[in-house]
Amino acid sequence: MVRELRISRKANKFILSLPDKERKAVKKAIERLIANDAEGLNIKRLLPYPKEFRLRVGNVRILFRSTKSELFIFKAGYRGDVYKQ
Repeated sequence: MVRELRISRKANKFILSLPDKERKAVKKAIERLIANDAEGLNIKRLLPYPKEFRLRVGNVRILFRSTKSELFIFKAGYRGDVYKQ
């Protein structure tokens, strides 16, 4: 089963601004997440939020919420910047 992908406007803007090589790596990792193929991806749960996770692709961090039917990327940025409010 393939999940629906939603991306916040800010996260999408950041991903589109990445250099080609990084953008392709991020896109490939997100496609694997949508297809539930998380094997080998660097994913950690964001505590204390049980349904929020961090995907690491090089220096880029993708913060997302995941349910069975939907993958919502709410924030994306470089390491260090993405966790700040």
